[in-house]
Amino acid sequence: MSHWDDLLGHAFGLLLGRPLAEFDTAGTYAVFHYDDETAGEAIEDLDPGELVADVNGRSGDLGGDWLHPDRWVPDLARSAFVATQVRPAALQPLITATTDDDRAVVWGRDIGRALKAGSLSLDELTPDGYRRYPHLLLRPRTDGSLLDAMRAATWTMSAPDGLSDIGDSLVRHGYVEPGVSVVDPRWESTLDQIGDDALRRHLRGLCLDARWARMTGAYYLGPGDCPGDLQPIADLPGSSVIASWEFGEGQGATAVVLLSEPSAG
Repeated sequence: MSHWDDLLGHAFGLLLGRPLAEFDTAGTYAVFHYDDETAGEAIEDLDPGELVADVNGRSGDLGGDWLHPDRWVPDLARSAFVATQVRPAALQPLITATTDDDRAVVWGRDIGRALKAGSLSLDELTPDGYRRYPHLLLRPRTDGSLLDAMRAATWTMSAPDGLSDIGDSLVRHGYVEPGVSVVDPRWESTLDQIGDDALRRHLRGLCLDARWARMTGAYYLGPGDCPGDLQPIADLPGSSVIASWEFGEGQGATAVVLLSEPSAG
């Protein structure tokens, strides 16, 4: 492992409450992201070829220094689409699982195959009036390991490049007085144990208190908690949420999830 892998692994273990080596290595660790501004619109621009393409390898960084999904390499084949109570009949054979509130999970690869075969059309998936059709839970490319999933979830894929300092930005723009912490008190002492200053500052921006997380950065829910928009993934058989974050006033969420699928990713 590289020096930065060691630094990141230690920092992630602190955030998760135990070293990464103590987590189960038999399954696949993945990241899923919900964004209410694009989750529904994504369905209208689906490319069947991208939905069936194998996207393998370690997490990648498409550039930038902020916390934005555009930095990820998308893995649409293994992304999830969640269909609500009203859904086209053509989706029925593709459903992986349904939740207690009748939300159904369909994998991108299955939608892509159905589109290419002609058994499903984009018109059937496009929202019409008050009908609510599948919304996207984006999965970025990762290699299946917990370390790489946490890298993607925290936008540290190319660290030390691409790290941000949201606390400093709030001070420079006059939102916060110098020396005033914007971090959730629950995580202050944990973050103080991270030795690298740039990494510590970056991760502080992902552990803001609820007030500041409404406008920038993220609010860290902690180990095991799951935002409601990502609950359908947590409810899949054999799955468990490792860590999660919320953005804004509930407009976005990210979760690292242990899936019961082969560790090849």
